[in-house]
Amino acid sequence: MSEAMPYLRLSSLPLEEATKRQLADELTATVLDVLTSEKPEWTSVHFTSFDPGDFAIAGRLVADGGIVDTHLEISAPGVDEKSWFALRNRLTDVLVEALGIPDSERWHVNVKLNQYDPHSFAMAGNAADELDDLRTAGQPDRAGGGPWWLRPAALLGFALGAYLGYRWFADRVGTTAEVDTAPPDPPAHDDAAGAGARTAIDIASVSEF
Repeated sequence: MSEAMPYLRLSSLPLEEATKRQLADELTATVLDVLTSEKPEWTSVHFTSFDPGDFAIAGRLVADGGIVDTHLEISAPGVDEKSWFALRNRLTDVLVEALGIPDSERWHVNVKLNQYDPHSFAMAGNAADELDDLRTAGQPDRAGGGPWWLRPAALLGFALGAYLGYRWFADRVGTTAEVDTAPPDPPAHDDAAGAGARTAIDIASVSEF
């Protein structure tokens, strides 16, 4: 299933920070409860406020006594009729309760659904309908027990280890073998004058590794 990335945008008169926090939590929870395939990190809520002098209804500014509309837009792909029925009713209930809107003005709470093609939404340059394929490509290979790149990496690591082991062995052999000439023994009084010095050759052993 393609990533949906629900996006909610609320247009209203300026709200207090506490009210925004409450709405951010409750609107997100409602969307996730209806669209069960979505995740919190995919769902965003955008607050856009307007001044009473910037909004008019029936040709009358809110600043002049016009009744303000609270408008919520939700953008998501693949919302069926059953889900849309639940969203528009439950999101309206959340707004009415959080903003203290009386029942007589419930008609001034609007919820609009903007459905879009997942291919028209991108993350990090990748279309939303392609993210599943990209994620699958990075999953472990069940037959081989690891991602596709693990085997080449293991072979490279093995080759590098063998090469470094060979170099270490060669260095050990080349640097620990020593040839020393022992000093001549002091001449004995009763030995022949032509007695020569003895030569000893010591070869250091190479430890196993």
